[in-house]
Amino acid sequence: MVKLKPLFLSLSMITSLAIAGCSNGSAGTTKSNGKETTTVKLAIDTAAGGSFQFRAAEKQGYFEKNGIKAQLSNFAYGIDTVNAVLTEQADTGLAADYALLNSLGKGDMVVVSTLTRGNEKSSKDNELLVREGIKTENDLKGKKLGVPKGTVTEYIWAKYLAAKHINEKEITFVPYSTPDEAIVGMKNGDIDAVWSSGALKDKFKNIKGVTKLDDLKSAGVTIDSYLLAKRSFVEKNPKAVESALKALSEGIKYVENNKKETAKLAFEQLKLPEKDALKDIERQNYVIGFTEEDAKHLEDMKVWLEEKGKLKDKYELKDKMNLEALKKAFPESVTYK
Repeated sequence: MVKLKPLFLSLSMITSLAIAGCSNGSAGTTKSNGKETTTVKLAIDTAAGGSFQFRAAEKQGYFEKNGIKAQLSNFAYGIDTVNAVLTEQADTGLAADYALLNSLGKGDMVVVSTLTRGNEKSSKDNELLVREGIKTENDLKGKKLGVPKGTVTEYIWAKYLAAKHINEKEITFVPYSTPDEAIVGMKNGDIDAVWSSGALKDKFKNIKGVTKLDDLKSAGVTIDSYLLAKRSFVEKNPKAVESALKALSEGIKYVENNKKETAKLAFEQLKLPEKDALKDIERQNYVIGFTEEDAKHLEDMKVWLEEKGKLKDKYELKDKMNLEALKKAFPESVTYK
């Protein structure tokens, strides 16, 4: 995921930066100055913190240092990067837990690593914003709740409404495709409530009458995101996957130690104001690894999806893991067995 934290971007700003033809399931390998370099096409999102660790790794030369010629492609949400992998526009994608679980049964994709883990800070940052007149959770009854379809927000709403004893028949879900669309909907009254985090929150709060009602902690939900790829790509290019993970780890360290510089990079690549980018950077919990807790988090959500009849494809989660490259790159980061 990689989590539900969209940046305020127009459609023209989320077009692909570097889609260079279709992947054939095997990365291209060339030699430069006697050093073998593998081309890997990585689809990243402009939401969920803007995939800053990927951007930093590319900008600082960490991919190149590890023998990877990275081709980054921008998409609006994590689910769009998953579709890029499925349609062979990219070798890897990222997705939050909910979208990941709904996608793993398609195209024989596998989880390569966890990318972000939700924590108290990120949960409090993810706020339920409502229009004027909504003072308590009971006021949500009869209202129009915004949801980007196919994303973890569907799960958040379900868990939040259940926690507040509100029947879904008492509300109306209004789907939207981009943050811009949600903002217009809130302005026009087509949407009464949305979940938002990071820099985008201020865009909503600038709308007259819009205020915070609650945060994600009340829903009892955390949002994690993951790196995924086609199984065939991982099996044919284990060294490239290992090298990419090493580069991303360096990218994470750079972001953590150079927040202002990363914010400048966000403005350079996404036209996101630096002060807003800093907010997104502060709330993120970037990781590389996969633990028993990561697996339990996914398994619990998968059970919920199955019970609700929302999971169309049947599969065993353990069969959708390929952690060999991760174990070689960072053996201590893998506790899942």
